[in-house]
Amino acid sequence: MTWRDEYRAKLCSHEEAAKLIKSHDIMFTPLGLGEPSTATMDAIADRKDELKDILYINALVFHPYKIFAPEYKETFNMMCGFYNQLTMWQHEEGITTYIPVQSSSVGHVAKKRQEIDPRRRVMITQVSPPDNHGYVSLGLDMFFTSDIIDQGAVVIGEINPNVPHTYGNSHYHVSRFTKFVEIDEPLFSPPMPEPSEVHKKIAANVVSLLKDRDCLQVGIGAVPGQISKLLADCGLKDLGIHTEMAPQGTHLLVEKGVVTCKYKVTHPNKMVMAFAVGDQELYDFLGNNPMVEFYSASYSNSIPLLVREKNLVAINGSVEVDLVGTIASESFGDSMRSGVGGQLDFVIGSYWSEGGRGINILPSTAHNGQISRIVPYLAEGARVTVPRHYAQYVVTEYGIANLAPLSEKERALALIEVAHPKFREDLLKAAKKRLRF
Repeated sequence: MTWRDEYRAKLCSHEEAAKLIKSHDIMFTPLGLGEPSTATMDAIADRKDELKDILYINALVFHPYKIFAPEYKETFNMMCGFYNQLTMWQHEEGITTYIPVQSSSVGHVAKKRQEIDPRRRVMITQVSPPDNHGYVSLGLDMFFTSDIIDQGAVVIGEINPNVPHTYGNSHYHVSRFTKFVEIDEPLFSPPMPEPSEVHKKIAANVVSLLKDRDCLQVGIGAVPGQISKLLADCGLKDLGIHTEMAPQGTHLLVEKGVVTCKYKVTHPNKMVMAFAVGDQELYDFLGNNPMVEFYSASYSNSIPLLVREKNLVAINGSVEVDLVGTIASESFGDSMRSGVGGQLDFVIGSYWSEGGRGINILPSTAHNGQISRIVPYLAEGARVTVPRHYAQYVVTEYGIANLAPLSEKERALALIEVAHPKFREDLLKAAKKRLRF
């Protein structure tokens, strides 16, 4: 049997693919662009009365699958590794629970989970059409899909002609899949938030910290998007990119010669990343591009690998920073907003990288200026993302606080300087009380 014969034999409908799910299975879907179609997921949800005790593990979901509705909770137990605007309400409603995991350890945690819960696993993911040798590509999302596949999961592949082949470690032969479903859907392209004047000032402060030959990791949001715009015209040269998520505007930085990757220590002349979320122009640049290599986050975010890179600059957003430099980026109190993600990986990597810098960004206020994001103490229940001993630069629209070489008292004073002016007096009083000076 040729691979083409095998491929045709495995083709089926959404409903037939859904029948592969059995009671007591653990079901995975990738994040972002690897997410399966609504048709397949809804076909699985429609079996709620004939199935029981399914554990569904997901992260950064962009499709509003009906499986998330409360009436499916009895059949499908939800576990999430990273929330977003679409899914964080599920945590508040008790529909899902969060599993604490940083990106580099997702594969490791999955293996540990398998030791205590050795049920059958099923991964459902979008993939590219097979090439002439019978290999499909995971495309623009490698985050944890390959870890789960390599740990022995049953795999359902949705063949989408809009998923490009990518370089790196993204290919699997059709023989590794149990079933295929053919779909034709555009890749999800969320609207990118427009930067406010505050965001623009923060971005300008961040760019002032950058140097020629820096290797960048940039998160998602309005500020990172503005950083890319500023980099295009800032005069910097020979930057590299080693990141978890592809920065918006990457193609423009390459076209203008700002990003060359020629001085990277690991994967010289290549950009390394785990996934992308952006616009079609970005996707067109990343796909079939030998300059861009996709790997699972267990590799792209590997701290020993990151430490080897020189001048690694990690740029990530935060929710709150307390006066001694403890950073909360994933929750406000007990209200989960996102997850650990790759922030701590890159903070630690940049900390030990020769010439590295870890930059945490946040507006000085929240709720229309009613509360300060620089606070005496984190909100009760806040999940700490970056411990204070790894805090480096904290950047607001009011300036830059370089915390790494400072004592707790000095940190408090530096952070007050970049807080909103209307909160500085109260923060100083709180600092004197907390730190006894």
